[in-house]
Amino acid sequence: MIKFDAAFNIAIDSAFSTGAEEIHFTESAGRILLNAVKSDIDMPPFDRSKVDGYACRQDDLGKALMIIEVIAAGKQPQMNIEQGTCSKIMTGAVLPPGSDYVFMFEESESAGENMVRYTGRAATCNIARRAEDVISGEAVIKPGCLIRPQEIAIMAMAGCTTIQAGKKVHAGIVSTGDELIEPDKKPSAAQIRNSNAWQLLSQIERAGAIGKYYGIAADNNESIKQLIETALSENDIVIITGGVSAGDFDLVPGALNDLGLRMQFDSVAVQPGKPMKLYTGNRKIVFGLPGNPIATFVLFEVMIRPLMAKMMGATFSLSDNLNLVLGNDYSRKGADTMAWIPVSVNRQGEAIPLNYHGSAHITSLHEATGLMSVPQGQSWIQKGETVSVRPI
Repeated sequence: MIKFDAAFNIAIDSAFSTGAEEIHFTESAGRILLNAVKSDIDMPPFDRSKVDGYACRQDDLGKALMIIEVIAAGKQPQMNIEQGTCSKIMTGAVLPPGSDYVFMFEESESAGENMVRYTGRAATCNIARRAEDVISGEAVIKPGCLIRPQEIAIMAMAGCTTIQAGKKVHAGIVSTGDELIEPDKKPSAAQIRNSNAWQLLSQIERAGAIGKYYGIAADNNESIKQLIETALSENDIVIITGGVSAGDFDLVPGALNDLGLRMQFDSVAVQPGKPMKLYTGNRKIVFGLPGNPIATFVLFEVMIRPLMAKMMGATFSLSDNLNLVLGNDYSRKGADTMAWIPVSVNRQGEAIPLNYHGSAHITSLHEATGLMSVPQGQSWIQKGETVSVRPI
C-alpha cells in the first residue's frame, strides 16, 4: 500500500498525449486549447464612448454647447467637435474628432433649443481608448487552458474562429459483480442497482472526454477478461468498478495480468478507495476501483479527472484545493489513511462535513459541493481551523 500523493504522481506520470485536432470555436466549450489565441485587431478598435451622453472638448465643460449631430453605435461621426459644440453619442459609438470628454445625459441640462450644458463635476472622461485592452497581434488566451464561455467570447472578439484543441480522451467503463443489475430492473434481496457506470459516464462527459459503457461482467474469469479486452481495444483509459479487493470473487487483477498489463500500484492509503489499482500497457491506462459508489466518485474526481485533463493538453492543475474554515468539528475513528470527506459550503464560506456513513452512502453527495482532504494520521479537526477542499 502506498500513500495517496505517491499514487497520484504515478498516475499523472502515466499520461500520454491524445494529440490535437482543429475545430470551430463554437464547438470548443469544455475542451483544452492547444494554440495561443491572438487578436487580429486592437481592442477597443477605436476611441469610443463608455456612456450615453455628449462628446465635447473638456475645456468647454459648464458652457452652453450646440448639439451638431447624433452618433449611434456602429456609425461614423460626420462632424468635428470645435469650440462651443458637442455631439450626442451612444455607448460604444466612435468618438468624434476634436473631442476629449464625454459627459452623461444624467449630468446635463437643456441650455436652449438644440443646446446642452454639463452640470456635473469633471472626473473621468468616459472614453475607452483604442488598444487600451489589447494590441493587434497580442496573445489574448494562452495554450493549455480549459475553454469556458468567457474564452469563447474572447475568441469571437479576436476573430479566431478555428482553434487547435486536445483530442478527447476515450474512456471505457466495465462493471463487475453478479449482484449488479441495471437501473431499470427491480433488485431482489441479494441484488443492487448499478449506479457506478452511469455516474462515471456523467463524470467523464463533464471532464471533456468520451465515455462508453461495456456492461456488467459476471464473476468469472472469461466474462471479465472478455469485456476488459474489448474496452482496451477501443479506449485510452479503462475504468473497472468492483472485483479489485481480495475476496474469492475479486477477479480483475488476474484478468489484467493475463492481458499483459503492468501493475503500478495495487493499494492506496486513502479513504474511501483503499483497494484502488493502476495498470498500464502500450498507451493504455486501466484503473481498478472499488464497487462502492462514493469511492468510485471520489477517486475519479481526485485522480482520474486530473489525468484526463493532462492527456488532453491542460497546463492548469485540477488538484489545487481551496483553503476554507471548518464550520463544525470533525472526527473519525481511524487515521491510518488520508481521507476525502464530502462537505457543503455555507453562506459564511465555511466547510460543513456532511452526514456520511461510508463509501456506499451515495446520497450523501447530493448536497456536497466539495471534498475535504484529511491528512493521514489526523483523526480530529476543530471548528475554526483551516481545511483543504477540492470543489466538485
